[in-house]
Amino acid sequence: MREKLKYFIINRAYDFKRGLTDNMHTEGGRLCFHSERKTGVGRYMTRLFDSGESGATWHRLLLKADGCEKKDLRITVFASDKNEITIKDDTMTLQELFEDEELSFSEKAEAFRPFAAKQVSGASDILLHEVRGRYLWVMIEQYSSGAEPAGIVEIRIYLPAVSWIDYLPQIYRSSDRDTHFLERYLAIFQTVYEELDLEIASIAESFDPESTDRELLKWLSSWLDIRDTEIWTEEKLRQLLLRAVRLYRMRGTKQGLSELIELYTGEKPFIIEGFELMNNTAQLPAGYAPQSADSADPYTVTVLVNQGHDLDVIRRIASQMLPVTLRLEIVELDPFIFLGEHSYLGINSSLGVYRPAALDGSSQLMLSTLSGGNEEE
Repeated sequence: MREKLKYFIINRAYDFKRGLTDNMHTEGGRLCFHSERKTGVGRYMTRLFDSGESGATWHRLLLKADGCEKKDLRITVFASDKNEITIKDDTMTLQELFEDEELSFSEKAEAFRPFAAKQVSGASDILLHEVRGRYLWVMIEQYSSGAEPAGIVEIRIYLPAVSWIDYLPQIYRSSDRDTHFLERYLAIFQTVYEELDLEIASIAESFDPESTDRELLKWLSSWLDIRDTEIWTEEKLRQLLLRAVRLYRMRGTKQGLSELIELYTGEKPFIIEGFELMNNTAQLPAGYAPQSADSADPYTVTVLVNQGHDLDVIRRIASQMLPVTLRLEIVELDPFIFLGEHSYLGINSSLGVYRPAALDGSSQLMLSTLSGGNEEE
């Protein structure tokens, strides 16, 4: 059955943008309700799906939505074997009507009304066995009434029609020809089976950090002994999972520590090892002299980071990369120069050029008073 069943899927911003929208826009890979009134009805019409076969029988439509209940949904399914439509004695293709910028969403929906094959309210999983036609497209009306705007996450359309009743003896199929009760009853178990079959077929996606759901990221992190997942953003956690094996191979090295901190902060840190100071092999920023080579601690690693980062978090991250015998020192660099403090040329300070005083809003003026020396004046 899995080899026969095919499907079209819409679950990315690019896919949603190929359709028509009314009071909806793409946001974060999903289609969200958008209106100044915060509440109302958002409408979306999918692109035309071509089965490539006249009289094709469609199987099932599955909609994943959030921010609304099933009662807030109304789905209209359109189907046609012909690729032409006549409006006011003007004949055009369905795609041309779909792309006509002079017509509004409502005018297009009205023009497509004769092709409506099925309309269902209050459901997100619909059998399409009675829908026939080479071309199929869907209009979804979604009511939004909460603080979080309603949205459409995914649309799947399966074909061709497959029913478990076809595997039963002829006597059962004949008796169910008028009421279709047995077919609809078996469809409950068929749907569960198909969902499990689809999950098994796509199980590899669950182990891919780039495509897996956010809920599974922490589960994958536990496989790689990544702790404190809450301190990472979703995108950075995905990158950490992708690099985890490589970073573990560099655990205990300066390069590994640098890459891990850079992944979190987005900036390459400056790292100085104590034994480098003792051997005079350290590549130091200009002006760096926290201690003499004679008094340097060979078991201390100093990390210089710019302002704006949580030092406690950086310490927790860095401690996972350092051997237990080393002591970690983190220095936060101020974005200005103070004599006697951590001010390093090219790191958090730079030499400027002379600019004459000017009242242009960007030049720096000396602390001077323009006065004639008369206090009364």
